[in-house]
This record gives sequence, C-alpha cells and structure tokens, in this order.
Amino acid sequence: MAAVLTASLNWQVAAQTFQNGRAPLVVGQTQDVRLEIALADAQPANRTAVVQGLPSATTIKLRLDHISGPNVPLGAIVVIRDAGNNEVARYAGAKLAEERRIWTPLIKGTSAQVEVAGQPQAGAEFRVLIGAVASNVPPLKPTLNIVRDFDLENIEYIRVNQPEMFVASRPVAKISFVSSEGPAACTGFMVSDDRMLTNHHCINTDEVCKSADVIFGFNKSESPLGDEMQQCLRLVDKDEDLDAALIEVAGSPGKRWGSLSFSDPIPTLNEAAVVVQHPAGFPKFVSRIDCVVSTMPADGVKTGKGSDFGHSCDTMDGSSGSPVLRRADLKVMGLHHWGFVDQVEKWSAENRAVQIRFIRERFGL
Repeated sequence: MAAVLTASLNWQVAAQTFQNGRAPLVVGQTQDVRLEIALADAQPANRTAVVQGLPSATTIKLRLDHISGPNVPLGAIVVIRDAGNNEVARYAGAKLAEERRIWTPLIKGTSAQVEVAGQPQAGAEFRVLIGAVASNVPPLKPTLNIVRDFDLENIEYIRVNQPEMFVASRPVAKISFVSSEGPAACTGFMVSDDRMLTNHHCINTDEVCKSADVIFGFNKSESPLGDEMQQCLRLVDKDEDLDAALIEVAGSPGKRWGSLSFSDPIPTLNEAAVVVQHPAGFPKFVSRIDCVVSTMPADGVKTGKGSDFGHSCDTMDGSSGSPVLRRADLKVMGLHHWGFVDQVEKWSAENRAVQIRFIRERFGL
C-alpha cells in the first residue's frame, strides 16, 4: 500500500482590519501545504495525502495544482474525501491539467484526504501538488453595524412567524470564497435561474469566482454546507463604482430556491425595509425591526453621484451583498454594501445600500 503523506498545520487566525466599513469578512486563514502526490510509471510514488486544517475550523477547502506535463495517463483521476471517508469531489486528470489550478468545494470538518487513482502508463504521468488549505473559522468577535438595539432575527423564527418573508429569503445565500487575505464570506441573492448579485468588493475576478461556493439553505450552524452548495462559474459583469457584481452559479439553483424581483419605485425616506443576510458568515438572519430608509439619496463609492441610500437595518461584516427589500412588497430596492465608517461622523452609525435601479440599468437586468 502506498504511503500516506500527512500535513498538520497549526497557526493562529490573525485579527483582520476593515477599510472604511466596506470589505469582505475574512474568516480564518489560508496556509501553504505543498504536498505532492503522483501517478507515475517511472518510479513508485505516494498516491494519497491527508491534510489537516485549523482545529477550530468548521470547514476547509484545498487548492490543487497540476505540476506534471501535458501527457496525463488515460483515466487518471483525483478524489477528495472528508474525514468520514465520504467522497466530496473528483476531477479527471485531463481537466486538472487543463485548468492547472482548482479549489475544491468546502469540506465539513478539519481534515481531508486526497488520492490520485488510475493505471500508470509509459511516457505519461500525473502529478498533483496540494498547494494550500483554507480553514474557515467563525469569528469570535465580529464587527457589528447595529443601529440602536440588536434586532437581528434568526431565519427559523422568521419561518414560523413571518412565512411570506421566509419565502422571500430563500434566494439569499452565503458566498464562501478565498480572497487574497484568506478565506472570506459575503452574501448574495439570485436574480434569475443562474445569475446572482453580490458586491464588487466580494467577487471581482474570475479567479476569486472559481474559488467560491454558493450555499443555499444555511439556516443552522450545525449544517455549514447548507441544503445545497453550488460553484461560482464565472464573473458575468462588475462595476466598482456601484460596488456590484453579477455572477453565474452552476446548477441553476434559482429553479429550486427562487429569485428575487426588483422594485420599481425609488426608495423614500423613512420607508420600511427588510435585509436578509448571512452576518459574520453565520446562518441566515433577517433585520426588519427599526429597519428603514434613513437617508435618501446618499453618496456611494463615487461622491456626488447619489447612487446610494442610508438605512438603519442591523448588519455585520459578511452581510455585504445582501438584498434590501421594500417591506411593502418584499422586492429588492437596494444592494447593501457599506457598514459603519468611524472616520466620517455622518456614517458612523448608519449603513448604506446601492439603489437597485442603477444596478439594473448598468447590468441590463
């Protein structure tokens, strides 16, 4: 039996700073692993490796790099399993050779096993480098953008007491991805069968998109993979000034989870609102109490454009990309993107969202 390589990583999650209240929530850390496994004819090789993430991680994901030549043995595959030996994903050797680098889906727990399988062939080889592991750790002290009292309500409470609002919450999902700072989390919502809106400061390159998992039905902390998880396929469009990104999600999840409709009227001052979100990367919550349009219009990323509105709905880091719904019809009137900004008195206790009408016009929605 081939030897099993093991990498055990121990490090501390560094405290993160957030610039001007607008940044993805970094949850954990990405660490280099550099374990090589191979399917080669010329010499015996290790075909299996076990990677251990942070002991406090709820989920991990691995980066696989193809490091051999273009001649991959026919039928070669790489298989990823969780700590319970359940298969999480498998990739054809030819696909990994074509992509060169792949992030696996989220894996529940703190460890995973990677194995290359197939028959060695003369003149061909399949070498895989497990380049990194990203460990997702729930933040102990998330940044709170709370106006007045803490009024966030768990989605299970909403399911029982506000059934129409619960139905409207279904297209909202957590986005888990790997940023340059480490594993990160934002929120997004379906606007069609396969298109999702989120913030530009969350997903702004195809590289980040391909590292992202979109998690639907994440309503309980003991089920971090939710009821359905799909991959971000590509970044369809983006606009930095509106802090908006449109992504394509695999599997057409909107057919099962629904999509949100847009509200035509312009937001008005003191209008009642609802924000459905995954604050701090936690299960889904809703802000509806003391949740109103508090400033209209407001400056956004570009000053003087009046692209935003202020709102008094409670959020946290990780709520970026959440829909702000008009309470009257539960249709989208804004894209939440900005928490408190301590350096600016006006915005030190008020959140901001981009008016959805500008995003619709820009993306042709």
